[in-house]
Amino acid sequence: MRNQHFLPPGKLMAFLAVMALALAFQGCGSPASVSLSKLAPVISMSKGPCYGRCPVFTLTVYDNGIASYKGEMHTERLGTYVRKLEKGEMEKLLSEFKRANLWQYRDTYRGHIPDMQSVSITYHENGRQKTVAGKEIRPNAVKWLETQLDQLALTDGWILKEPAAAQQPDYLIPNQLLVELQGGTDPEEWASGYTAYEMSYRRFLPDTDFAIFSFDDSLISPEEMLGQVRMDEAVLSAEFNKKIYEDLGEEAPKSEKPEAPEQKAAPSGKTGGSR
Repeated sequence: MRNQHFLPPGKLMAFLAVMALALAFQGCGSPASVSLSKLAPVISMSKGPCYGRCPVFTLTVYDNGIASYKGEMHTERLGTYVRKLEKGEMEKLLSEFKRANLWQYRDTYRGHIPDMQSVSITYHENGRQKTVAGKEIRPNAVKWLETQLDQLALTDGWILKEPAAAQQPDYLIPNQLLVELQGGTDPEEWASGYTAYEMSYRRFLPDTDFAIFSFDDSLISPEEMLGQVRMDEAVLSAEFNKKIYEDLGEEAPKSEKPEAPEQKAAPSGKTGGSR
């Protein structure tokens, strides 16, 4: 008489699901060979620049347990790194997010300190997505999740997948910024707030509200300088100057710049027109 051992259909499906999950976490090959664009993100955190040397990076955890770390500035890992989370790590992280219940919070919390780092945390669950962003003023539960993700970012075992971009495009001038200031802001007076980096006002771009400033990029990296300027309350927008704009520089005297910036007297020795 033969002993036959069969699993009922319901238990068989459950068994196969467990095996599939186990195989997903075991993976095959190095995480660095995985195409991240084909994975479904579950958790992500982006941390922006601050007035200082805050690490700027984006950490993403995908549904198969792969995590990616894209370091941009002030971090030992510049570029994109990946690692495979242990099953227990993944379960603990998901448990923390379910307990925090991000759905109950606002999407954005405005801070009172402009120089603080902006942090954005996003959670995906059952086809829904929730993002909570802010600076120093955020719910404690959200700050706790940030702590958990920071700890994950500091763990060992990250593998380089894609090195950081070599350099900025050659059409940019990395030690010059094109800045749109709030109306009535004197450009030379504004630049004096960045004397530590030898910021100096050069001129206005003809027929625009954009002023060109230069700085010493041996004292601060271009990316960090741009980040600080963008957080300045007197700045509407800022970007790196482009070489193509240098050809426009002498086409019109500075006295032809827009009406709003001309409300204050032009700096002496800087204009080509009559007073």
